[in-house]
Amino acid sequence: MDGEAVGDILHAFDILSYRGNDLRDSAYRDRYLTLFNLLAFGNHANIHLVEAAVMENQKRQLFDELKAGNKEGVVFKEADAPYTAGRPNTGGSQYKFKFCETASFIVNGHNGKRSVALALFNGDTLTSAGNVTIPPNQDIPPIGAIIEVKFLYAFKESGSVYQPVFLGVREDIPTDECTVDQLKYKPESVAA
Repeated sequence: MDGEAVGDILHAFDILSYRGNDLRDSAYRDRYLTLFNLLAFGNHANIHLVEAAVMENQKRQLFDELKAGNKEGVVFKEADAPYTAGRPNTGGSQYKFKFCETASFIVNGHNGKRSVALALFNGDTLTSAGNVTIPPNQDIPPIGAIIEVKFLYAFKESGSVYQPVFLGVREDIPTDECTVDQLKYKPESVAA
């Protein structure tokens, strides 16, 4: 099986072989059906099948449910594509779409090597929100500047953003709009 382990749960989304037969050259739709049938019978408490949608209306509904449920994103796969190892890239038979957010942060320090410290207001207190790397083709913003950053989610415990990407300097908003209320937090793991 191919999948992603989260805690004690394997979220299975593909199968590579079954009963000694290599399925990697089979169409994704056939591999998924094999995986579905394998997991449909029996109690697999630590293996969960990742839901797939085929029809356009099903895809739109599942997309909306996942986004509303604060999930990380979706992967679109061509139904007739053979198995491809590794992370999906654009231009191939699968495309990963992350539900990223953006927020405005205050630059609270320079970390060296083109990285700046991020901060947000939590009430009247300025709190750390992680770091972001500034690309080589951009000037490093000064301390106190407001910058826009794209991120996947923030960690509730620390407030730090995960997978931050610098988008640019903002000169159109005041610092008091740079609050923790902008953050989307990592969803808590659900035990089954």
